[in-house]
Amino acid sequence: MENAERDGTVCLSGDPVAVGRAFARVNGEHISEEVAAFFAEMGSRDALMEATACYRSLVERLAPHWLEEMGELAAVAGIAVEEYAAYQGAKYRGINRPECFTYFSAPKHNVGDFTLFHKNRDNRDRPQAAYCKGLEVEGRMVYRYVATGDTSDVGTMMGLNEKGLAVAADTGAEEPDPRFRGMMNPDLMRLILEGAVDVEEAREMIKMFHREKVYAGGKVATNWMFADAGGRALRLYQFHESLEEIGDRDGLLAMREDERGKLVMETLEGNRGEIGPALMNRLSRTEPVLQKSNISAMTAIVPAKRVDLFGYAEFAVFNAGRTVYVPLYLGVNATPTVLVDGTLYRLSKEREIGEEMEAFEAELGREREICEGRARGVLVEEGEDACRRELTNGCLRLATRVKEFLEGERGLS
Repeated sequence: MENAERDGTVCLSGDPVAVGRAFARVNGEHISEEVAAFFAEMGSRDALMEATACYRSLVERLAPHWLEEMGELAAVAGIAVEEYAAYQGAKYRGINRPECFTYFSAPKHNVGDFTLFHKNRDNRDRPQAAYCKGLEVEGRMVYRYVATGDTSDVGTMMGLNEKGLAVAADTGAEEPDPRFRGMMNPDLMRLILEGAVDVEEAREMIKMFHREKVYAGGKVATNWMFADAGGRALRLYQFHESLEEIGDRDGLLAMREDERGKLVMETLEGNRGEIGPALMNRLSRTEPVLQKSNISAMTAIVPAKRVDLFGYAEFAVFNAGRTVYVPLYLGVNATPTVLVDGTLYRLSKEREIGEEMEAFEAELGREREICEGRARGVLVEEGEDACRRELTNGCLRLATRVKEFLEGERGLS
């Protein structure tokens, strides 16, 4: 995929240097602007560098390949790598919002043999990206994943890895024992996506972060949710001095027992046996689940077999009520550029979409099914490499359709 960028895709697979270079080639301007604005807002560079020294040492210990990725990313973006690492380690301590919300449905309740997992992300309005990333690190197994986050960020906001583990982290309650030295949840989540196979391994990683005081969430707790290809789910509230966990309720789970949780649980319970991605997405657009501060969303669709190829997520890279969900498979060799570089975010922000949005998504869903059917056939007839090419081309066609729809060039066929 050396010529991926010219083909309308960005390849974020390979060694960390190549991945950092590819990401910064399409997002370098966003990165340099965001880092400069962050340092201007913080005031003292020396104070910030001192405050984030602990974070940088944790990255060196737990994920040294990130430093290689950050180094090339920073070089392409024209900034100092130590400044980018400080930005990555500190940017979320002051902009967390409590409106994020996550929910889950086990295969026995869904149309099809797959797990469903959804998150709405609420945060400061920044250009959003979604992508498939697979780092190849000598001497270390790093799992491939699809995820979403800011175009300036190498952390993850929600994602699904090739083993079928879906992960989300929402802002929790007020933290009685604030801690500011360590890693926040976007980085811990990426560690989990890269290193955990299932819910149990994710739980054990959180316990390790907790025990070794790696986690530092500032003034707020973190609400974690995990689900896996086996149909298991876990909700875990992490404070600096305690962990509180709860499993699913007969295959259903919501992040909180507030009015949003009541709406989601009642809706899912009333649709047992008929739950699909469209219902999860529709809930994401329903108040009070949908908040004005929403900036992205993800519904992960996790099959029981061959997640590495046919697991996928539908990403909204702007407010879920104002944009289209775009499918992205774990089996792709590269991600459509318009998903990575903020193009779909920008187009969504510029255009008000009417009632035709869900009808367009239904049509897009039918095209996705055809794409997957072709890829499954190619897998049998020609092998895995050809299957991955088919999925890559299919996802590019689907993302291009979304771009044209948002531009108003093409509506329903």
